[in-house]
Amino acid sequence: MWYSKLNNTRLWKIFSEISAIPRESGNEEGIRNYLLSWASEKGIEASADEKGNVYMSKPGTKGFEKLPPVALQAHVDMVCVKKDKSNHDFTKDPIKVKTDGTVIYADGTSLGADDGLGVAIILDIFSDPDAKHGPIEGIFTVEEETGLGGAYAIDASKVKARRLINIDSEEEGIIYIGCAGGVDIDATMKLKYEKATGTALSVKVSGLLGGHSGGEIHKGRANAIKILARYLDRLPSFQIASISGGTRRNVIPSSAEAIITVSDKTTAISQAKSLQEELSFEYAKNDPGIRISVTETEMPATAIKAKKSQKIAGLLLTSPHGVRDMSLSIPGIVETSDNLAIVSMDSDRITVIYSVRSNVDSKKNSLMSEILTLTAAFGFKAKAGGSYPSWTPDPASKLAKEVSAAYKSITGKKAEVTAIHAGLECGIINSIIPGMESVSLGPDLADVHSVNEKADVASAERTAQFVKQMLPMLK
Repeated sequence: MWYSKLNNTRLWKIFSEISAIPRESGNEEGIRNYLLSWASEKGIEASADEKGNVYMSKPGTKGFEKLPPVALQAHVDMVCVKKDKSNHDFTKDPIKVKTDGTVIYADGTSLGADDGLGVAIILDIFSDPDAKHGPIEGIFTVEEETGLGGAYAIDASKVKARRLINIDSEEEGIIYIGCAGGVDIDATMKLKYEKATGTALSVKVSGLLGGHSGGEIHKGRANAIKILARYLDRLPSFQIASISGGTRRNVIPSSAEAIITVSDKTTAISQAKSLQEELSFEYAKNDPGIRISVTETEMPATAIKAKKSQKIAGLLLTSPHGVRDMSLSIPGIVETSDNLAIVSMDSDRITVIYSVRSNVDSKKNSLMSEILTLTAAFGFKAKAGGSYPSWTPDPASKLAKEVSAAYKSITGKKAEVTAIHAGLECGIINSIIPGMESVSLGPDLADVHSVNEKADVASAERTAQFVKQMLPMLK
């Protein structure tokens, strides 16, 4: 097996088993059945709620039975993206995990370490015969990546603990005590078609790094939809026959494409070459793999009317994307951002999807209003939904202080205690279960929600060991 030479083979065996189960958001039945069967085989109490969240519990080990219970929490679903030419079927194919001994990664797809590795770490602790701990609970939520649906459906009656360790962060040595809230915006416009004229061209933007729209929005990576719009803006006239880009609300778009018709093929091709040169210079450090290609293709019978085509391109060109404000209260943290996430169309309408995040609700609402106004100006009808609350940091939290002290005692290093711009389930769970305190931590992950996703092997093993050693220290 790929993990046979790694140190914590129990941890990696569990992760390998998880990776073999299709678990895109909304398709979590397989992983739910795995968790319940896994617990049954090991004599661990487990149950599921109506939403599909799974709960496990295990008594404290000898000498630690009277410690207050602690809940370990992770989500079971993953963001599923694949390389353009991949034939991977996320409804049935296992993730092909590989390792060079230093990192693990997937062959042609996202890895799903977010948050399959968090699930594996919890199961590793539950199944370690040498682990010492008070009463522990496992909470495994569904639909985190598509609106935090599992967290909203938590059954408080199944949770006795009032301290929660969320294992869904991506930087070792950082303890999160707060996160951004968010809201999604869907903008649609009905389409009108006319006879396609001129020359038909296939425009493709590819090779971008993409990544998590919360955790990597500050890295200055390109947005494929914005690049496509930037190209269309250079053309004197065009019709759009089809257009698409982006995969998930919380993923920075790494590819986009369109079929268009133009009256001047020579100018259209030369503009693509000119834009490629500009992009190669602008993103030489942040996103060096960007490619834009324009090739002649089969002429469609009809295309979107030219004026509507220009409105679509205009909205995509002027739509905000990226960091809006940095936090003034927590240095180095993004406060407010927007991800221009998806553009798609069917026979009669086009849809543009945005994801807004902020640690300050008033700024989240302000940026949301800005986007609603902008989309209306271009003839789109927009609505906001899928809102989730921010998790307000509490530096005085007893749990945060205990976890921080344990990290110093176990590793000899001082943990950074801060907030994160990404959305986490802690704020929702805290609001549903009275008296719950939470922190979030995790191993080093890179480029999650993309085909370049990697997990650091040593960091994952250290994180599993840290949580294991910390549990008996939480009083």
